Amino acid sequence: MLKVIGINLLVFAIYGMLIILNTAKADLGFSIAIGMGLCIFIQVVLNAVAGVVFLIMGKQELMKSFFISAGVLVPVGFVTWLILLSIYG
Repeated sequence: MLKVIGINLLVFAIYGMLIILNTAKADLGFSIAIGMGLCIFIQVVLNAVAGVVFLIMGKQELMKSFFISAGVLVPVGFVTWLILLSIYG
């Protein structure tokens, strides 16, 4: 379970760093607002879909891992998004 959560948070952090490093200073607030918001949404939806697929397959442990990972990613991603917007927005 911790592997799934760790990988999701690592992907989120890498995506955030890519946005910050590859965007001009003038457009950084907009890129963080749109890009990080989409990243959070897509990751949570993919985790929920993976959880449903593993539920249908009957793998309870993996299903719990993906649902918990989606639940962890929402508040962590939202707070990170707000902090980055307050710094760069």
